[in-house]
Amino acid sequence: MTEIETKNLILKPFIKENLNDAISLFQDKDFMAFSANGTLNTEDASKRFFEILEHYKKNGFGKFAIISKSTNKIIGYCGFEICSFDGKNEAELGFRLIKSERGKGYVVEAATASIEDMKNRNFKHVIAFSEEDNTPAHNLLKKLGFSKTFKSNFMNMDVVFFEMIF
Repeated sequence: MTEIETKNLILKPFIKENLNDAISLFQDKDFMAFSANGTLNTEDASKRFFEILEHYKKNGFGKFAIISKSTNKIIGYCGFEICSFDGKNEAELGFRLIKSERGKGYVVEAATASIEDMKNRNFKHVIAFSEEDNTPAHNLLKKLGFSKTFKSNFMNMDVVFFEMIF
């Protein structure tokens, strides 16, 4: 995976040296607010981080660390991971941003670049899902060009699924 630069952000694959930053993010209740697992303990946060690294190796793409150009700090993540649902493997968009950086358009900026990356990898469609009551995420997905497809239960959460066809 290569680095992607946008107006305000640098998106780059996580590296092992980012482990402590990732653990801090995964233990932040605001950052993990809409996670099926909520905040993670150190062991589970570390495990999740290494799953992200392994996904890069296995698939050639994954969640990017979102780095603010103004602070040079990791402020979240955005990108795609393979998600199994109803017996199918789908490229699923996921994003999280620290609370202090929300409302600045950074997720739209990062997700737009991530979607372009998937188009360039010849994906024909991608999916996203969010908890049923996460209206800000639903609005953001619609703004990105996703269409609502159906509601279901995933990982013990009532969720709304979205799809984008290229």
